[in-house]
Amino acid sequence: METIVRRSFCLAAIGLLAASGCFAGSYEEAYSKSVDRYRQESEFQRLHKEPKKLLGGRLQFRFPKLFADEDQDGNKEWSKPPILNDFPGTRIGYRRVRDLNNEKLWATLTVWAVTDGERSLDTIKTEIRDAVRKAPFETVDWQTVEPQADGGGKPAWSILKLEGQQPFEREIASVTESKETNGETQIWVSSNPESKVSAVLVWRVPEELAADVPLNELASLVSRTVELMPEPKPAAAAAPPEAGQDPAPATN
Repeated sequence: METIVRRSFCLAAIGLLAASGCFAGSYEEAYSKSVDRYRQESEFQRLHKEPKKLLGGRLQFRFPKLFADEDQDGNKEWSKPPILNDFPGTRIGYRRVRDLNNEKLWATLTVWAVTDGERSLDTIKTEIRDAVRKAPFETVDWQTVEPQADGGGKPAWSILKLEGQQPFEREIASVTESKETNGETQIWVSSNPESKVSAVLVWRVPEELAADVPLNELASLVSRTVELMPEPKPAAAAAPPEAGQDPAPATN
């Protein structure tokens, strides 16, 4: 009898140890996920919480809180990058303005939603690359950036980076002029077959605002919030009444 009791006690102890190991493993996994989630939420605090929507929500994204000015129609001159002034699609612009040395300078983000009917993804990339391949950017070409782990199946991005002398606008004594100065332009393009719409994001940051607007951090962060949706399907029409049946009464 004593042997049976001792054996039962040992088996119970082994079971408790095994269970505690499972609980520890589950706890560590949950803790790791919580840390990752907290880190991502902390990063995204730099962006507005509510997403902006273009084309009835077919393109959604979150933009940086640093950018206080918004051009909802994309018609203001500052939201039209010189190399893509007449680019098709639905456009919206954002701007960060700073007063430096008796001048007003700004960094901008311009976002397009371009449907497949307006331009295919390949055509978009070809037109943009050809437009920027002028001195000193003759050899610039697309780079591919895969989505991060939190991408949720989102497609990869194609990026053009233009660094060095290029035109940036500034305001002096209430007069806006364009000057060739150092700075950086980044053009991000992405799409997926199901959405039939492409996202085009153009960042322009003069050198004087590079520390104020950390382009590499913000561009990557915003790209992770972009969602591309297919065009909503029209609601199905009501079936006609069968022969001999009165139509359903209209409701108010």
